[in-house]
Amino acid sequence: MERNMSMKKALDENNFTGLSMANPSIPDAQKVMWSDLVQGKPELEDSLSSNAKQMKVDMYTKMFKDSTDLDHPCRVAGSTYMRCLQENFKEKSSTRMMKCLPSFETFDACRKGIMQQQASALENALIKQDIADRRAKALFDRRSILLDTQS
Repeated sequence: MERNMSMKKALDENNFTGLSMANPSIPDAQKVMWSDLVQGKPELEDSLSSNAKQMKVDMYTKMFKDSTDLDHPCRVAGSTYMRCLQENFKEKSSTRMMKCLPSFETFDACRKGIMQQQASALENALIKQDIADRRAKALFDRRSILLDTQS
């Protein structure tokens, strides 16, 4: 059990979010954008041109909508934040942050809630697996003892 939890902790600490992140054919830019959507903050740098900012927010929006279905609990909150970025991409980052911060906080709280649910479900599954493994080992040991006594 402890080994499984330590492996999960190591994967979490090293930003391993799924097998697709380990795929070498995915461009680094998409990996960074995915990481921003999942656990960071999708943001537009002031150093980018206006067209680049618009293109980046379009890429964030497309990636977000393609990865969430209509029933996803964070779909509305995330779409609201993406729309705020889209509407304010010409603003300086400090102004845009003030306008979009409430919608980002809602989106971030939703993401964290889902991550907490997943972590809790994983921990419960690992506990159940550990119990099942111990029972199976005990049954195997009893069977071995019975076979040894019969021979």
